[in-house]
Amino acid sequence: MSLYTDQRYLREEQYRDDSNLRARIDLHKRFSTSSQPWHRWVFDRLDLPPDARVLEVGCGPAELWRANRERIPGGWTITLADLSDGMLAAAREWFGDRAEYVVADVQELPFEDGAFDAAIANHMLYHVPDRPRAIGELARVLRLGGVLYAATNGEGHLREIRDLTPPRELWSVEFTLEDGAEQLGKHFEDVTLERYPDSLEVTAVEPLVAFVRSFTDELEGAEEKVGETIQREGAFHVTKSTGLFRARRP
Repeated sequence: MSLYTDQRYLREEQYRDDSNLRARIDLHKRFSTSSQPWHRWVFDRLDLPPDARVLEVGCGPAELWRANRERIPGGWTITLADLSDGMLAAAREWFGDRAEYVVADVQELPFEDGAFDAAIANHMLYHVPDRPRAIGELARVLRLGGVLYAATNGEGHLREIRDLTPPRELWSVEFTLEDGAEQLGKHFEDVTLERYPDSLEVTAVEPLVAFVRSFTDELEGAEEKVGETIQREGAFHVTKSTGLFRARRP
């Protein structure tokens, strides 16, 4: 099992609270070249009725909802689930009683069959040890015709940042833009993928170093390399490969 799917490590260290995730979110927010922020882009693709029952698994600090608070239909019933108490505490701190909060493992969801109209898995399925089981659970808790929105990354994502650190199994994921449709297709129909056009043009050293430190302390001269590139070229370019799968429960 890699650190990417080690549930104890994810719950007790990497995502004990939202500090590591916050460092990564901040880098993307500050230096994205996209005309639309990621969470706004995702929300625009949630094609749901005004009274939808919505589940987000691996919700983290509820950044999707924070970025779209004024756009959330009043009739939506929202359930936020995460493996980490700390993440749910961060979500509850600002979202209050607008949602229900549940500590849950996506591999064994504590919900009835057909309980939701839609489920969202935003950059989290690659953290799951038994992914087929998790995908099956997401299908189970959706009503017939319900929709799963699953975001992930593709090959080459952040390759310039990965090159700054020693080879690490932490960067190796098994649910990608290239193979996600096949995995989802075992439980869902009409699986489609839309890619999010973006890259990073980083013009300050410390935010990128903070991003790397959110994964590892093995910087291997990263600060110097980034600084030299910014000084020479005006920015440190980072490739992104990110997108959103939409899949319907048959």
